[in-house]
Amino acid sequence: MPCQKCLQKPGYHSFVKFGAVKGCNLFYTAPAKTDDFNEDGTKLASIKLHVSEECSGSPWIWVVDCAEMGLAHYTEFSFNFGLLGLLAADPTLTAIWIVRPNMWMRGVISVLQTVSWAPILTKITYFEGSNVELDTQLAAVGLDSGGRQWLIGQA
Repeated sequence: MPCQKCLQKPGYHSFVKFGAVKGCNLFYTAPAKTDDFNEDGTKLASIKLHVSEECSGSPWIWVVDCAEMGLAHYTEFSFNFGLLGLLAADPTLTAIWIVRPNMWMRGVISVLQTVSWAPILTKITYFEGSNVELDTQLAAVGLDSGGRQWLIGQA
């Protein structure tokens, strides 16, 4: 069953397939572009729905873009820990790419790495710097020029 909120307002949860690299589908999320600020369990349930519906059991990489994030986009620890549980249980998630990381995102990941041994936490890669530096880093992991241009243009 598709996400009803995203059917009513496309992009409500900011979960977009934008390409593939080395046999893995790439799904983009930008916390600053989501309209879902609910941390009562419905946001986590929506993410789970998107993953189960759109990733279709194929290998995938979650690309999280921290550009333009503000205080309103920061989440509570209970949500972050629930998200970690969801991601750790998905055998098809091969990596998490954090693009344009901020101090808050680095801090949350650092805390999660301290309290959890989930293997997915060892598969996080940061991509940062100028657009030229991002392009070089993304090319090095095999992302084609169209995917790089699309991703860099999202900021």
